[in-house]
Amino acid sequence: MKRALILSGGGARGAFQIGVWQYLQDKGWDPDMICGTSVGAINAVAIGSGMSLAKLLDIWRTHHRSNMYRLKILQFVWSIITGKSPRPLMDTRPLRSVIAGNLDIEELRRSPREIIITAVNLLTSQLTLFNNSVIDIDHVMASSAMPILFPWQYIDGEPYWDGGVMANTPLFPALESGAKEIIIVLLSPVGHQLRKEPGNLMTAGELVFEHLLLGSCQSTLLNQNDQYDNGRRSGSLSLTKTDPGSGHDRPRILMVSPSRMLGFRSLLNFSIKQAYRLIDEGYQNAEDQLGDLFSLKKNEQADAII
Repeated sequence: MKRALILSGGGARGAFQIGVWQYLQDKGWDPDMICGTSVGAINAVAIGSGMSLAKLLDIWRTHHRSNMYRLKILQFVWSIITGKSPRPLMDTRPLRSVIAGNLDIEELRRSPREIIITAVNLLTSQLTLFNNSVIDIDHVMASSAMPILFPWQYIDGEPYWDGGVMANTPLFPALESGAKEIIIVLLSPVGHQLRKEPGNLMTAGELVFEHLLLGSCQSTLLNQNDQYDNGRRSGSLSLTKTDPGSGHDRPRILMVSPSRMLGFRSLLNFSIKQAYRLIDEGYQNAEDQLGDLFSLKKNEQADAII
């Protein structure tokens, strides 16, 4: 296992990942494994099914909110008032139709890349991993089923919802598989960019939410390497390549993240305007934050020739 791409969850912010993917494709960087959660799972499975970059860009740039979900405000409020069986705020059958209409399951099964997505079992409260030998539409819908907002999904008769509840950035499968080079695409700038102190309750609440999005990534990194530079605030992060105590090579891990706060509204803002903007920002941020990686590769190739 040489390369792995990790795609975090973050709702409509997932357009950012397509911009990063476009940059990686332009640079000829191709992963052996893609791990994704929530919208990251949708993008991972789309790539794994052989969907072209052009089609990915087209879907994100032409599908708006009505193609993703419908509001069910009355049913949602009624379930709160009556205390009866919970009703989700949104009907995601439009999203299911988009996924089913564009996902090639047979191609996903044949993919040379390993595709891994996550979901949480409501009965056991366990994080579950699914790879492309079993993934179908239900698995993708389950991984992206934001609790309370979206309906949970059934897999083999058991209810599941968004894997982001427990692992919004599923890095650990790539580490366990021995990947040597890992690129993580975060959908939050918090932890990777220096932020100001919250100025009011709204910005404080937003910061708490962003911390929740980032938590599993930081926990995994800290567990992987106690020399992780938690103080580095910009550019790509690369962990030390060798463990001084064991002599074993450690993976090169780099991160790409938005360079600005995106706000709560961005999570469900499946507008064409936001999609265009985030795709462009994904490409630009990848170029800015991963530039050292590809410069290093050029130098390594030059040294090998010499």
